[in-house]
Amino acid sequence: MEAIKAKSWGLELYFIVLYVILDWFFRQVAFTSLQGIWDELLFITIVGIWIYRSAVEGLRPRGSSILLPILLYGALMLFLFLINSPNDVVALEGIRVMLQYVFWFFLGYNLLFTRMQAKSLVDVFLLACTLVALYGIYQYLSGVEMPAGWVDSTETSITTRVFSIIGSPNILGSLMVLAMPAAFAMYFGSNQAFKKLVYAGLLLVMAACLVLTFSRGAWLAFILEAILLGLWVDKRILVAMVLLAVLTPALMPTVYDRLAYMTSPEYLASSERGGRLGRWDKALDYWQTSPAVGVGLGEFGGAVAARYYPEDSFYVDNWYLKVGTETGWLGLSATLLLFVIALRKARRSLDRTRDDYIRCMGLGLFIGMIGVLAHNGVENVFEVPMMASYFWFFLGFLLALPYLPASAPPLETAEP
Repeated sequence: MEAIKAKSWGLELYFIVLYVILDWFFRQVAFTSLQGIWDELLFITIVGIWIYRSAVEGLRPRGSSILLPILLYGALMLFLFLINSPNDVVALEGIRVMLQYVFWFFLGYNLLFTRMQAKSLVDVFLLACTLVALYGIYQYLSGVEMPAGWVDSTETSITTRVFSIIGSPNILGSLMVLAMPAAFAMYFGSNQAFKKLVYAGLLLVMAACLVLTFSRGAWLAFILEAILLGLWVDKRILVAMVLLAVLTPALMPTVYDRLAYMTSPEYLASSERGGRLGRWDKALDYWQTSPAVGVGLGEFGGAVAARYYPEDSFYVDNWYLKVGTETGWLGLSATLLLFVIALRKARRSLDRTRDDYIRCMGLGLFIGMIGVLAHNGVENVFEVPMMASYFWFFLGFLLALPYLPASAPPLETAEP
């Protein structure tokens, strides 16, 4: 008797790339009681499927050179949790935020099987981001209201900042920052006119949405991405960026005014009073009370502190400064070292990827991830589960690319 055994296609990964849509669904549409745990349930379900297939279909985890850095990072965070937790409940939540989303890396790394599947996953991700962007553009056209605190009182030319289904213009901007380089890379790498037209359309929609978020941090992150795209993908982008910079005052005066406002004395005074500069100064003051190990996980500057100390906490709007204040130089150094190693490994994986189109697509994702890391310098991007999950999943995705065949292998006939 013969049994048929086939490789898995990892269809469950499509739920991960649709995270932004699913998160909105569970928050606002149906099954809202699951809004805080649906992603954990999804992760557990996918791991369960992985374990089942490992037993039944013979799947084996891929060995990764980034496993040791991740373990060292986790061990140091656990060490800080054990020696410096003013409040155990708060610290437990704080270490969960630092460690939980890293595990999405292993799903992207181990459950990606073919280059066709990789391309399809990125296509679905870009489509989801485009739908989110279209709704953001609709908000602008319909004049959706925004909280008064989203702009300074002197910025009267800005009537609304779009936030789509995400709820935050800055995080919406960060999602566009992650997705747009991949859209451009797939436009650049495609040889078919129709596909180029489709990717160009997706890119333009997301670019329009990014502009309408009026998120200066996301804009600056995208400028960095454009430079990298020009250096690594197509040098004509550098020329386009120069032309755009020259024409922005005339074509998009509101964008120019918002960027120029950052250099004004009024902005500096406002930011020192209650904006980013003032919050950064306060974070540094807290950090100086315990430079080596920080004030404790979850104790300052992020979602955990805001939940447990609503009267005394705020978002510091710099994720690295938040990590440093909570975990000191030890924790921040471990975090930055992990990112440096991860980016180096991802870049080397792209260099080893045989398929030119997949390598170009991966390079777009890689640049998007660099943009998100840059945006973290002026925003708590990784405080948002969606963004942290996407980052670590796509990191695993990139490291898996060199191992992927063009298509699934034929069915194997196994003896009983």
